[in-house]
Amino acid sequence: MIELTSISDLPSVPAVYAMFGGQARSRFVAYVGLGSKLRGRIEQHLIRRDSSVTTGVSAVSLNPDYVTEVQWWEHSTFEKQDALEAAELVAFDVLEPALRSRGGITDRAKQLYKEQEFREQMIAVFSGEATGCLRIRSLAQACKRIDELEIRLREIETRLADQNGC
Repeated sequence: MIELTSISDLPSVPAVYAMFGGQARSRFVAYVGLGSKLRGRIEQHLIRRDSSVTTGVSAVSLNPDYVTEVQWWEHSTFEKQDALEAAELVAFDVLEPALRSRGGITDRAKQLYKEQEFREQMIAVFSGEATGCLRIRSLAQACKRIDELEIRLREIETRLADQNGC
């Protein structure tokens, strides 16, 4: 499994993803979604916060401040939008998220979802190890990392100034 700590390192690939809340024993699947470009979709949820599930336009919504981890699954069939949509429906069944936001499913995706061979294949995918995991830093962890980066930046600036005779 690929482990990341920065959204900018996420791949821009078609994927089904799960957002987790809580820690350790209180960890739960908060939301399952899909993205034809994973990085852009996660940025929409966690950085821009302008996705329908984060803007509060529905009765329930996802609070990005409480997301602790994002896991994603890639599969060769996800290149086809219908297969990606059908896979997301299977992921709902397997992962049982607190929130699921899916409307406008194509007829082909509904048909694929009902096909036993496809369902079994996707159940195996979502029951197995995720392709990757993005760990979301807590505010305290982020502040510590910013402090470390500021120290490194000052050291670099000092070295550059010394090299330039300033």
